[in-house]
Amino acid sequence: MTRLLVILLCAMPMLAQDSPEWTVPFAPHHVAGNIYYVGSKGLATYLITSPEGHILINSNLEISPAMIRSSIEKLKFRYSDVKILLISHAHWDHCAGSAAIKEQTGAKYMVMEQDVPEIEAGGKGNFQYGNTPGSLYQPTKVDRVLHDGDEVKLGDNVLTTHLTPGHTKGCTTWTMKADNYNVVIVGSPNV
Repeated sequence: MTRLLVILLCAMPMLAQDSPEWTVPFAPHHVAGNIYYVGSKGLATYLITSPEGHILINSNLEISPAMIRSSIEKLKFRYSDVKILLISHAHWDHCAGSAAIKEQTGAKYMVMEQDVPEIEAGGKGNFQYGNTPGSLYQPTKVDRVLHDGDEVKLGDNVLTTHLTPGHTKGCTTWTMKADNYNVVIVGSPNV
């Protein structure tokens, strides 16, 4: 029997703008199959492991990469084995750490087409936040532009992109199989 596991990427109060819980460490842990939680108490980051390397979903704040690295290493995985970096959407609280993670690990950064201009402009032009200084981040070059229905593969992992616009133009929900689960990693529940 196949089971469905839905993971909400926005592990935070739905209307929070800048929550103190975003920087509070949270115990890294196994979720299902080869999926692990490595985020903070208030911002979700997921590690999907394989012998060929790992996929990381969300880099969170500019100060988050050190906490994410620590969480990965507490689970006995190597941070340097992160080969692919994905995001749920182009808001600073989910992607501002991407430049650092890409530089530190050499990961390929893959982003849904509609969010690429904003990512490469460092958050400028967002329809919700405009050019508000607190919502800007280091511009980061995207290595692969994704489209609705594309597959991201690494080892036996196959993640499928689902364009779920609203929170951002390129908000992305991810689906994959892990053990006997059909996994859905929701891009944003608060559209």
